[in-house]
Amino acid sequence: MSSRRAFLAAPLLALAGCGFEPVYGPGGVRNPAAGPAGQEPRLRDELAAVRVGPMYERNGQLMRRALQRSLEGSQPGVQGRYELDVALLYSTEILGYRTDGLATRVRVIATSNWVLSTLSVPREVVDRGSARTVDAFNLPDLQFFASDASREDMERRLIAELSERVVLGVAVALRRRLSAAQAA
Repeated sequence: MSSRRAFLAAPLLALAGCGFEPVYGPGGVRNPAAGPAGQEPRLRDELAAVRVGPMYERNGQLMRRALQRSLEGSQPGVQGRYELDVALLYSTEILGYRTDGLATRVRVIATSNWVLSTLSVPREVVDRGSARTVDAFNLPDLQFFASDASREDMERRLIAELSERVVLGVAVALRRRLSAAQAA
């Protein structure tokens, strides 16, 4: 039994030896109880300095608000040094049909392409990336309120997942930038 634990712990020890620091772990960016020592407060400051560009339509506004809460929410009032431009794209697929041809289940694939750049003149692209997630909702027979509620819940889940993935990508890009600046 103890050899099995050692086998499972070996990859974690290898990561600890190479300087790996989890974003969500103790002292990480997404941990509000993280202490002031080391690089993490600088990374939190850098994340708080990201301004989210305008996004249109209702889902874009929800995504922008979720990103602002995640990035600027921990330290309001930090002067902006970066701009995050995000594009939100949806595509749908019908998964289920009734015998009369009406749809019963819809899958939505949401993709978010983002570009992080500095606010300096001229602008410098820091990083770019993409996030994608999939969810679905049902269309029950003659229950319009239920189908609307199901669709709205699905959209909320998609926005939360995409914004979390974009923030994680931005955090990795800014951590890489801080590490390069410290090495120079």
